[in-house]
Amino acid sequence: MARTDEFAGRVVVVTGGAGAGIGGATCRRFAELGAAVAVLDEHGPRARRVADELHDEFGVPVWAGPVDVSDRGSVDDAIAAIGEQLGLVDILVNNAAINIQGAIFDYDPDVFERVLAVDLTACFYLSRVLLPSMRDRGWGRIVNVSSVAAYMGGSGREPAYSVAKAGLNELTRAIALEGGPHGIRCNAVAPGLVNSKWVEKQRERYDTFLDATPLRRHAEPIDVANTIVFLCSDESAHITGEIVTVSGGWYLRP
Repeated sequence: MARTDEFAGRVVVVTGGAGAGIGGATCRRFAELGAAVAVLDEHGPRARRVADELHDEFGVPVWAGPVDVSDRGSVDDAIAAIGEQLGLVDILVNNAAINIQGAIFDYDPDVFERVLAVDLTACFYLSRVLLPSMRDRGWGRIVNVSSVAAYMGGSGREPAYSVAKAGLNELTRAIALEGGPHGIRCNAVAPGLVNSKWVEKQRERYDTFLDATPLRRHAEPIDVANTIVFLCSDESAHITGEIVTVSGGWYLRP
């Protein structure tokens, strides 16, 4: 387990950080462990509220702003502002994602490209922006939030999402290979079903998967957040390029 002060002095960026799911839980865990936290989210007021709560409760420096991660100008402006207010970024958590479901027979090509822009290309661009500084300082951590959908074809209803997450797994490995000699580690977490508003809206459907889940429950956001923090901590010092499945055994990779 990470020390209570392990991330003191570190600057963490979490995309999609203002929601009640994985992003919000990850911001909270890093703040608990002393990190300065930048909450990037397309919902500006919600990002500001989350950041203020973290500052009030844990006394850590925070930054928040409305950021469309698929807009390079928006990302550039945010990283510049974070640098001015918090300092150079040490840890990046690529969590922001969208999932627009539909049958591949009539899936809108524009929607397909939009999902890839948010779920994959944005992760590359944010990493690309931050990697040079991490390389120069000889230290950096990147964790990409993937999904078991990358291995399952999106269960027949998520063609764009599953393709994006499969690509994200390979991006993780590419960054790990090139970043390792410079003290940069890059890993991914691949959650199964996580209790969220998304799951709640389709509770009857998703609960049918519980019998196939050895632990007999869906993940909570904190389960994934704890894994993300572990992959950034000294406890995982010799782990890079890995895709860690967090599904309660629902998906067991060969």
